[in-house]
Amino acid sequence: MQKDKKKPPCAVCRLVRIYLLVAVPIILIMWIRPEVSRLKGFALTDMFATMIGAMLVVTILWKAYHEFWKPKLDAARKNKD
Repeated sequence: MQKDKKKPPCAVCRLVRIYLLVAVPIILIMWIRPEVSRLKGFALTDMFATMIGAMLVVTILWKAYHEFWKPKLDAARKNKD
């Protein structure tokens, strides 16, 4: 028997799936506008800005590690061997 060879889904199909899984629920939540009493009193804008700032710092540190420190460590390991 031949094995079923499955083709990977096309780019448009993947985009539609991502849209259905992410965008549609967000649109529904925005349309329904549920009242969440647990979030009252929190400055969501400030929390979101802090989260974005922290992610920026982490991304910069990650890129600096990969650009500067990791090549030096790899070169030192090669010279050691």
